[in-house]
Amino acid sequence: MNAEGHKKKADEIEDSLDRLLPDPEGEHVVAIVELTYGAAIHLIASGMENKYNKHLDTHVGLPRELRKLGEIDIAMIFETIDMFRAGRWYGSKGNGDVVGRCVGFIEKIKVWASE
Repeated sequence: MNAEGHKKKADEIEDSLDRLLPDPEGEHVVAIVELTYGAAIHLIASGMENKYNKHLDTHVGLPRELRKLGEIDIAMIFETIDMFRAGRWYGSKGNGDVVGRCVGFIEKIKVWASE
């Protein structure tokens, strides 16, 4: 998939995410975190291809590659989303402000990817 394909896929995922938001009762936190994770992967892939001509279609090694490129903040954001994901998907972590943070992370990644 090329950068535009990743961007299109991220847009599709965000459309789905928008259907679950806002989520004041916290009914859809697991789905919101999963969708955030997927959108982040595609947005980061698009940004890496546009900025560095590097292409990864997987999350494996993504933070390491971002760090090699000096993109520490984006690596840390992705790792945080991944931590949220594991805590909600596999565990029973509380929700707290996770939804708001995920939405904010997507916005930060979108800005970075489009710079």
